[in-house]
Amino acid sequence: MSVTKTRAFALKTQDYRDTSLLATFYTRDYGKIRGIVKGIREAPVRFSSTVEPFSLNEILFYKRKKGGDLHLITQIDLEDLFTEVRGDLERLSYASYFIDLLNELVETEESNPAIFDLLHDALLFLSTKASCKRTARIFEVKLFESLGLMPEIKACVMCQAAHPTPAYFNVSLGGIACKNCSESGGLPVSKGTLNFLEHVRRSPFNELRPVKVSCEVGEELEKILRRFVDFHLSNKLRSVTFMEKMELV
Repeated sequence: MSVTKTRAFALKTQDYRDTSLLATFYTRDYGKIRGIVKGIREAPVRFSSTVEPFSLNEILFYKRKKGGDLHLITQIDLEDLFTEVRGDLERLSYASYFIDLLNELVETEESNPAIFDLLHDALLFLSTKASCKRTARIFEVKLFESLGLMPEIKACVMCQAAHPTPAYFNVSLGGIACKNCSESGGLPVSKGTLNFLEHVRRSPFNELRPVKVSCEVGEELEKILRRFVDFHLSNKLRSVTFMEKMELV
């Protein structure tokens, strides 16, 4: 086994045997990894982090040989707990949604530093007065873009007609369709919404802080992206169920 140090966001933990944790992290250098944190429940003072969800840490782990995906994590040093997010129920709920969505969509052991940076940027946004819903829409678009799942928004996916008007967003087709090609179930989508999606896709996250959208575009974005998220998930996320119950979405 080789020893490795990297920065990592905690995505998920569960008790393992009597004294340890089974933890899932998203690392900047190695993507999503799973590992055992031995003895952390018995002697937490040995670690500077309690591995809270979406906490940013520096971890030291021993990589298993090829073929094994459960590593041995021997050191966890807390870098940022994002206390401003944890002190607000709405922001805490959205942060939980971000790591749930990431955990469900990304494969294990596939390095993608852009996704690590995306989660970091989104959590920093939530730590300010930025709109939670707008931050979520930006996060969703950029996550899909990073994973190669971004829907087609510039041309009809069937006939390739550029910038069709009117346009209909169809999840099963993977993007927008013109009036002639649209199937039943497509959602009407305005030019303003498509322009916002393209702007988010092309712009660095930190340049999107001042971006604002109308109520109409905001509602349209939420309908389209929630349907697209659901299409790519096998089950509804627990964080989404909680937010719906608390009327946070």
